[in-house]
Amino acid sequence: MKKLIIVGLLFALTLACAACGSAPARAMSEPDAAPGQLSADAPAPETEEESDSAGALSEQTPASTVLFAYFSATGTTRGVAEKIAALTGADLAEIVPVQPYTSEDLNYHDRTTRASAEQDELSVRPEIAADIPLAGYTTVYLGYPIWWGQAPRILSTFVEGHDFTGITVIPFCTSGSSDIGQSDDTLAAQAGSGTWLQGRRFPGDVPEDELRAWIHETGGIGMEKTLHLYINDAELAVDWEDNETVGALIELVSSGPLTVQMSMYGGFEQVGSLGASLPRNDSQTTTQAGDIVLYAGDQIVVFYGSNTWAYTRLGRITGKSAAELADLLGSGGVALTLSGE
Repeated sequence: MKKLIIVGLLFALTLACAACGSAPARAMSEPDAAPGQLSADAPAPETEEESDSAGALSEQTPASTVLFAYFSATGTTRGVAEKIAALTGADLAEIVPVQPYTSEDLNYHDRTTRASAEQDELSVRPEIAADIPLAGYTTVYLGYPIWWGQAPRILSTFVEGHDFTGITVIPFCTSGSSDIGQSDDTLAAQAGSGTWLQGRRFPGDVPEDELRAWIHETGGIGMEKTLHLYINDAELAVDWEDNETVGALIELVSSGPLTVQMSMYGGFEQVGSLGASLPRNDSQTTTQAGDIVLYAGDQIVVFYGSNTWAYTRLGRITGKSAAELADLLGSGGVALTLSGE
């Protein structure tokens, strides 16, 4: 009886070892295709971890209401999408084809290559490797390269496979020179749902300031609107008002910091010109030390005392006592810097 048990155990162990030895190794994903004639950018190798992330959203609850979905055969569109996502804190998802594109597939001068054949055939719909669910998103930025004046056919696969009802879609493309053309309108028609905004073309090396301005143009959707105030290079904490004027002030400094040379006035305030007029909603206000207001539409005022006049409130300095503010602001002109970074 003991011999039978031992034989049985040895047989089970042998089967277990065989199973372990025959388990297939997990394959590394294919590198991103070389750009060929479609882009001047060099390809960026795609790691196994990056490939796995393409379908990660299908298993997670969205952390944001804004999604950046993009297709990138050479890495150019991916780079722009990552810049935009970093500015907005939005979720990022790559549209990955089941069959990756090679440099030979993307040869612009050979009309027999895969990409050329796909673009010549309106009905082609390349298969997508992993689903990208849109549930929970209210805004989708959709990025892609321009191939022969059109969006790659895999974008048609994506938009036709999703319901964009209740979603604002903002297309963007990457190209060295070709404009977005009618590609955004074509995708909107193929989707048949959602609110589609006018698309925009960017080069692969688009500056961050240009992207930031575009995000504001599209409504600043998902963008973290921050505003920092410095007095003589020392940052002060500010509780900013949530109004149109502060929004315009953020827009004013979106392309770079603004420094205003301030002057003392009346023994209770520092005042200086912004160099631009902002929307105003003046009301009779009695200020206190630390209040920041807009005066006459184009002058910023920081109080270290009190005054009563018609102002538009901008915010209030926090963490400083009236005495500390008097020491900081009551001894001569100061440099006030506003920054959105």
